[in-house]
Amino acid sequence: MAHLDDLLRELGRLAVTTPAPSSPITDASGADLTAAILDQLRGAVLVARYRVGHEYVLPEQVDLIEAHVTALRQLDDRQGGGRLSLRYVTAELRNVVDLVNHANYDAPTGRRLLAIVADLAQLLGWLHFDSSRYGSAERYLLLSVGVCRASGASDRAANAIGMLSYVSAFAGHGADAVRLAEAAAAEGRSPYRRLRARLLGREATAAAADGDLSRFRRSADRAIEALDHGQDSAEGPFLYYLSPEQLTAETGQGLVVLAERTTANRNRLLDEGINLLTGAVATMITPHQAGGAPPYARSGLLHLTFLARAHLLRGDAPEAVAVMRAGLGLLPLVQSPRGRSYLRGLRPMLARRSRSAAVAEFLPEFDAALSRM
Repeated sequence: MAHLDDLLRELGRLAVTTPAPSSPITDASGADLTAAILDQLRGAVLVARYRVGHEYVLPEQVDLIEAHVTALRQLDDRQGGGRLSLRYVTAELRNVVDLVNHANYDAPTGRRLLAIVADLAQLLGWLHFDSSRYGSAERYLLLSVGVCRASGASDRAANAIGMLSYVSAFAGHGADAVRLAEAAAAEGRSPYRRLRARLLGREATAAAADGDLSRFRRSADRAIEALDHGQDSAEGPFLYYLSPEQLTAETGQGLVVLAERTTANRNRLLDEGINLLTGAVATMITPHQAGGAPPYARSGLLHLTFLARAHLLRGDAPEAVAVMRAGLGLLPLVQSPRGRSYLRGLRPMLARRSRSAAVAEFLPEFDAALSRM
């Protein structure tokens, strides 16, 4: 149990304070992070505990915690990683780690508890990434991978490594993001189509960050193809959100990233990205019923910023303004610091086009919205 206990102890430290300089999980990035993933210990562990005088965790209690984790994950998909969500999910992780460390449970219950710990650590990693705290995001995700590997949950581990690849791509480590995507694919040699689609989508994002257009197209096409074949009933709940629209939006985002890295065929890449993003984002931000909230407002806001950027790069200021107005309308629903930061980052591009009547009219409205963010 030594390896698992070390991981749980480190998660406990993270859940109450920031890591000390002596922490074994530091602000890994780039090649260091890739090496940590490849070298991390593996091996099944005994997941049952029995000590005299300690109460047993009952299956009904685990059912309740699992349902709560699912609800927290769905809340993140809608709203993002604001400070309140970070505090709440951190407390939730601390409580479950406390159960694992101090309660009694049989092996099936222990495996379920460790899956919950891994899921909460993964969620916290994503929340920290959404708050642009890359070091903390990487620590939580790396620890989630360790818990998954220690408990034999290779699919969850592969998904977390794929998330690390995505974080690395946005941290500017394109080549390392590709290597992490490859490590995720090697970890998740699963027959499940949705997981394959997710990992191929991560590889496409990494390839875009690395400026590799041919690999990007190959991975993006294979991701859509895998998802088109449907979902297996035995797949884990952590990929419930993955849809053709999500993958399409990520593909459009990747095309915008690639267009910014090259002058060759830039307009063609931008036009293709605009076409993909327009349809996918509309699905994300359109309520399923009158008066309802958009199902994926956070993702919609993030991808709207890439769509607006693409329109600005293409020279279509009025269409960019229309897209950004839609983004401003999502701000009351979204607590994503990353989404708000991307939106704010469009301000200099707008200012350079202030001779456009549409932009000149919109700038005061945009600045007022930014002042309230």
